[in-house]
Amino acid sequence: VGPDLVTVREAGREELLTHILDPSREINPQYAQYIIETQDWLTHSGIIVSETATSITLKRAHGETDTILRHDIESISSTNLSLMPEGWEEGLSQQDFADLLTFLTTGD
Repeated sequence: VGPDLVTVREAGREELLTHILDPSREINPQYAQYIIETQDWLTHSGIIVSETATSITLKRAHGETDTILRHDIESISSTNLSLMPEGWEEGLSQQDFADLLTFLTTGD
């Protein structure tokens, strides 16, 4: 769940580094995370991929979706956070991180 890598390549290494280290600094509204709580106390989160008069569909990691009927919704709110988790880069070595930036900017 995220932007096309071709558009990411155009950003450049410095901007990519900023977005990786601080993913919620600037969020494209298309990728804003929403939380929907239903009347039966279930909580769903993801980006809104479609809305109709009767339902909202959220997309989660791995392309999984949840469609929630509007009459079942108790509340809906934006988290103002990116779906990309903060701190995941801590598990990468410097070389891994350099390789990631190279791949994202060149595709190699």
